[in-house]
Amino acid sequence: MKKGYYIHFQGRVSIGVSKKIDMQIEEFNQYYDLKEFEVETKSRTIVQRLLGLIPTASISRNYKEALDKLSNPDFVYVRRTVADKAYINFWKELKKRYPDCKIIIEIFTYPYDKDNFGKWNAWPFYFKELIYRPQLKKYIDRFVTYTDDKEIFGVPTICTTNGINVDSIEVVKGEYKENRITLIGVAYMQRHHGYERIIEGMRKYYQSVDHKYVVELLLIGEGPEKARYQELVGRYQLQKFVKFYPTMSGKQLDDMYDISDIALASFGMYKVGIYEKFGGLKTRECLAKGMPLITGCRIDVLDDNYKYVRNFSNNGQSVDIMDIIKFYEEIRSEGISKGEVANIIREFAVRRISMKSVMKPIIDYIEG
Repeated sequence: MKKGYYIHFQGRVSIGVSKKIDMQIEEFNQYYDLKEFEVETKSRTIVQRLLGLIPTASISRNYKEALDKLSNPDFVYVRRTVADKAYINFWKELKKRYPDCKIIIEIFTYPYDKDNFGKWNAWPFYFKELIYRPQLKKYIDRFVTYTDDKEIFGVPTICTTNGINVDSIEVVKGEYKENRITLIGVAYMQRHHGYERIIEGMRKYYQSVDHKYVVELLLIGEGPEKARYQELVGRYQLQKFVKFYPTMSGKQLDDMYDISDIALASFGMYKVGIYEKFGGLKTRECLAKGMPLITGCRIDVLDDNYKYVRNFSNNGQSVDIMDIIKFYEEIRSEGISKGEVANIIREFAVRRISMKSVMKPIIDYIEG
């Protein structure tokens, strides 16, 4: 049996990323002797942190300890992090020790410059990337991408999509409500989620004379954009219709989905330079749960005419709540229950986004 290592850099900080790591490792373990470890960032003084911002300086990590943990690997699978001198030297030394080891780095968002380095305080890391990432092609065998790019930074790619363990996710329960539509957004709230577009749309809706439905929004999770959303809700006096909740998981989160009718994907992908289709992990979870989706950027596994998704423009325009209501009414007009709709969407998820199917191109490359 081949031996591999799953390497990440503080990948367990986010619950969503941690779930994905667990699912990938579970699938790898079907074929290989796989071990996981984290390359940790060392504690630093303020002076060391400031010096580390110099473009040619490196983020202080325990690379030596990480290399010592490796023992004759056939492959390593890695979640991408910022490229700097020490990062390049890590892969250089790994290849020197184990020249036949296949180094596979997953680029979970591409292009990622605007997403990762869009804010002014991230610019020092962007300059590091510009200097050092061209050297990756000397040592990296493949990038895994969720786009159609055949090559990134001079490195051949393995093209796949995000997947999940569908069987581990509960299908939504509950019934439709009369004259009330509940939207749900679950995320570590960042710029690319763009939920302000929904909030702006709700402001306009409740300023209108005709309120055919009570439309409410449940936002679950933390993140740097949460305070902004809360400020907008307060300014527009929408507290009655927009509710915020902390990060949830398990039955507590399942219960929130059960009382909801439509799930939100991302509405701000234009901010990070993504205008084509995307394959966020959260959309997979919603499909596995059987939730209809609204999105500001087309979803990679869904055709434009898929009837349980409504696509909105990929820009900063507010979302028309009346269009969401129309989407909801189209689903209701089928004359089937919420549970039956959920089962139809779930069956689609089993066919298209199971972890086994999306990991197959990676397994095929390791075996090749």
